[in-house]
Amino acid sequence: MSGGAGLHRNTMIDLKLDVPLEGLTTFGLRSTAEAYAEAATTDELRAALAAARERNLPVHFLGGGANTVAMPRVKGLVVRVTMKGFDARRAADGDVLVTAAAGEVWDEVVSRTVAQGFGGLENLAAVPGTVGGAVVQNIGAYGLELAERLESVTVYDRSSESVRMLTREACDFGYRHSIFKTEAGKDLVVLSATLRLPGEWSPVMTYKGIDEALGDAEPTPAALEAVVRAIRAKKLPDPKVLGNAGSFFKNPVVPKVAARPLLTVHQSLVAYPLGGARVKLAAGWLIEQAGFKGYRSGPVGVCENHALILVNYGGATGEDVLRLMKEITAGVETKFGIALEPEPVFLE
Repeated sequence: MSGGAGLHRNTMIDLKLDVPLEGLTTFGLRSTAEAYAEAATTDELRAALAAARERNLPVHFLGGGANTVAMPRVKGLVVRVTMKGFDARRAADGDVLVTAAAGEVWDEVVSRTVAQGFGGLENLAAVPGTVGGAVVQNIGAYGLELAERLESVTVYDRSSESVRMLTREACDFGYRHSIFKTEAGKDLVVLSATLRLPGEWSPVMTYKGIDEALGDAEPTPAALEAVVRAIRAKKLPDPKVLGNAGSFFKNPVVPKVAARPLLTVHQSLVAYPLGGARVKLAAGWLIEQAGFKGYRSGPVGVCENHALILVNYGGATGEDVLRLMKEITAGVETKFGIALEPEPVFLE
């Protein structure tokens, strides 16, 4: 895996104008980028950024297009990071270090590690998107967050035009949060990530449905991966069939004192205790109880099987999604006094 060795300022970049984006996002929303380029190498990334500077264009980054809402007209340059590369090796302490380039499909990284007998990522199977997007979003599912497996991230720093490495601590990971989503990290572009998988594997089975689905089967990485895939396929719509951006809203984190009255009145409200006298509430439960599960508004709606998923029934735009999002957040706040926040990145 090379980061930025041999950078050349004269690399040419194929800059295209007025490029449709609906086929490049899992939501499939009708959208056009003012300018578009793909970067398969660090040199091409630098060239694309130089072209944007010359034209005074703002820059947006796109990976696999998951967790993305593209508005009808995306101003500036959309750079799709397509860098490839994968390496898995045993470290001296027995752990496995897996390095994958930002443009690698995340789910393929999971499949390759499990197929090679390396456990540790199976709970994150079938999460759409690329490695770069997974790092930025700090993806999480079925009891595991990416941050728990991350060793380091190689980034391109646009401000210094240099390649450097960030430790896990420097990435400032939180719930669906990282430094890349902050002002401090706005100039950092993920080039690759190195994951540390445990040499002595043990299953993560805190999600209540996993143990039941496994039954009497031995909890191996492969068995756990298969169970996670089955659970996701049953609960979540396939974006290839019904466009969506995955979980659309973050589970709200509130002070325990604020959650107590809600839990007293609504005893079925799903809540997870956190440190610091805080509680994480299930956004899906709030949305369903506010009457939005299965709700449809024109070409967009709320999934019938999972209230956290907004879906594109065909021909929708980002404006349609934004309108529905505002309707849902207003409804939940009116009923429960809880403000929901969206997970996806908005390209506009």
